[in-house]
Amino acid sequence: MESSPPSVLARATALRSEGRHAAGGREALARGIVAHPRVVVATWCVILAVAVPFALRLGGVAQGGSESIRGSESNLVLRTCNREFGPGAALPAQVVVTSETLAVADPRYAEMVARLTRELSADARVGSVLHTWNSGLPELVGRDGRSTLLLVTSREDSLIGVESFTGTLRDLLARSELPAGVQARVTGMSAMFYDLNRRSSAELLRAEMVGVPLTLGVLLLVFRTALAAGLALVVAGAAVTLSSAFLYLANPWLPTSLMAQNVVTMIGLGAGTDYALFLLSHQRRERAAGRSAEEALVRALAEAGPAVLVAGLAVAGGFAALFLVNARFLHSLALGGVAVIAGAVGITLTLLPALLRLSGDRVFSRGLARADEANGAWSRWTHAVMRRPWVCLIAAVMLAGAWAWPAWRTEAWRVNPRDLPEEEESRQGFEVLARHFQPGWTGPTVLTLEAIGEKSLWDPEGQRAAVAITEELRRQPLVAEVLGFGRLLEALGPARGLIRDRTMLPPAIQPLAATAISADGRTALLVAVPRVYPEHGAAVEWVQRLRARSWAEAVPAGARVRIGGGSAIIHDFDVEMFRSIGRVMLAVVGLTFGLLLLYFRSVAVPLKAIVANLLSVFAAYGFLVLVFQDGHGAAWLGVQPTGGLNSFVILMLFTILFGLSMDYEIFLLSQVRDEFRRRGDNTDSVATGVAVTAGVITSAAAVMVCLFGSFGFFGLTATRQFGLGLAFAVAFDATIVRLLIVPATMRLLGRWNWWLPVWNEPTVDRPGVSIEARAAGDQGAPGTS
Repeated sequence: MESSPPSVLARATALRSEGRHAAGGREALARGIVAHPRVVVATWCVILAVAVPFALRLGGVAQGGSESIRGSESNLVLRTCNREFGPGAALPAQVVVTSETLAVADPRYAEMVARLTRELSADARVGSVLHTWNSGLPELVGRDGRSTLLLVTSREDSLIGVESFTGTLRDLLARSELPAGVQARVTGMSAMFYDLNRRSSAELLRAEMVGVPLTLGVLLLVFRTALAAGLALVVAGAAVTLSSAFLYLANPWLPTSLMAQNVVTMIGLGAGTDYALFLLSHQRRERAAGRSAEEALVRALAEAGPAVLVAGLAVAGGFAALFLVNARFLHSLALGGVAVIAGAVGITLTLLPALLRLSGDRVFSRGLARADEANGAWSRWTHAVMRRPWVCLIAAVMLAGAWAWPAWRTEAWRVNPRDLPEEEESRQGFEVLARHFQPGWTGPTVLTLEAIGEKSLWDPEGQRAAVAITEELRRQPLVAEVLGFGRLLEALGPARGLIRDRTMLPPAIQPLAATAISADGRTALLVAVPRVYPEHGAAVEWVQRLRARSWAEAVPAGARVRIGGGSAIIHDFDVEMFRSIGRVMLAVVGLTFGLLLLYFRSVAVPLKAIVANLLSVFAAYGFLVLVFQDGHGAAWLGVQPTGGLNSFVILMLFTILFGLSMDYEIFLLSQVRDEFRRRGDNTDSVATGVAVTAGVITSAAAVMVCLFGSFGFFGLTATRQFGLGLAFAVAFDATIVRLLIVPATMRLLGRWNWWLPVWNEPTVDRPGVSIEARAAGDQGAPGTS
């Protein structure tokens, strides 16, 4: 007899009683669905027919994911520039014009740029065009003498809007009749993200073309019938369709990011297939036990339905936690994630049973006899683990710790132009900037100098402050060029002391002045062009040092300095992602604990599940650090080491992995709990639960690994980090965690697995009375526990 904690025997009895009561209600609902399959199918056909047109339009409205973190210093600079200098003033697109034959000094070159400027300015979506001929800035001429840089502002006031403007600007340039041998390429941070997002969407399609056939192959191996495999993919496809339509309809209130569209497809295919696989396996097991097709389906839906629902809530909770992050593009991703999981659960519990009822035994015509073939092997494995639980647990935890340990030295890595393929226009334009201009032109650092109170920056103190800050910026080793108000004042020379208003400036420098100081003279811009691209670690660290300065030069003028621009936006984004990880983790863990506590009516089960899932997540982080940061195995996997992990990938991996890993935990422990209700024996319950679910969990994990792994071998570095991290974590969870850690800990905890503190409990433990007898109300029959 196993030792029992206080009140555990009563809890086992209560679990059995609760299970019988709940099962009756579930079976009644299941019979209602199974009894009217044509009505259910017809209803879903109408719903999907309405959803498809909206889902197909999502690609036309989905936007990029560029965003300035609201309330951050870079966001304040952006808003100040939009207010004082017009929308898009702080985020000009860089158009690199190159000629194979014409020199910039040739009058025909100037005439060509002037004509191009007129054509662009004629479009209402273009704000301004600045070049060396209308600004007098020699920095806008390349060192080769055949290239020049145009700074084109849009009328968009957000990063997402400016990113979308890239496509508009390229269309305008394509319609311009440039001379032979002349090219105009749009580049810069916004153009890079524009190309990055569209490239990611294209690579997603390529990955799906590989992952979906592999998934179909796994399903065929499991069920041996194309009908069963096809039904699982129907669930996944329908869930993706519904969520895509939902995102399109919600777009006016919460703009959909391209990342949300991609993640909805990826998670919908994986989770939808998993949930369908779980229900199909339950039905096959019931049919193998000799029940009729209808009864097997009812039993499968009644038993598997709650587990699918709770598993879906766990994944949806992870996505919902993204609303805690101060980034709107993640909110659309969270909304899409919740929607696709809700769709997958709803379709699995309604449409799939109806289709199975109509299909009859054709679903398992050749696979029914194989339902329990592997159970014996899995049962022997589980008993072997539980005979030496400490040895297995320590070995598994040490292995998990070895994988997870590198995660503690994770470094941040940021996408940069050279992560794009060479054929992308923004990459080509960047290479021209790097050769003939400065790489920092893709995202210069922007400083705002704002007068406080009634002061004006045209006052002598304000002018001295602007010039002094400009000189200080020039002394920075990382800075190649400094433009803006200070540079304008230097160009004016002694005459600047006579200027009290922008209108007093010579007409020739009015275009430049309009980008340097506001009309009221109280806000000025200073633009520093670094020698490295804005995503470079040195540029980001330099921005942090600038922000740490007190800027004593501005004190006599009664002005304040704020730091924005490319590197500042990237830094603030990284800070928000890393700061959010803590609160997102707490929210996900807390929600998961509460959900499992209510579902399993146990304290130990949720705690153990959370610890096991954290091991999987951090093992995945460690794997990515070893591959992408340290370069171990990178060549074998066909990836380029980056020296770190993307902050967005780190956050997203946790929210998605924790929920997906919890799916397998719920599927396994639901079966263990059901066995414990029937048997009251912990060891046998665990062995049977693992034996029954090991096959379906392994198959589900194989599906996930195929889908996610396909993303790891296609596309851009960030996408590969995401795909390989998901694939590794799922494989680790389905093997080390489910086959070693779970059975070992369940054996060591014994009946404490199902302990729940109950106050004022009416049932009193009475030694010698069996669980079965108590459940039946027999007060006197002896028994053993």
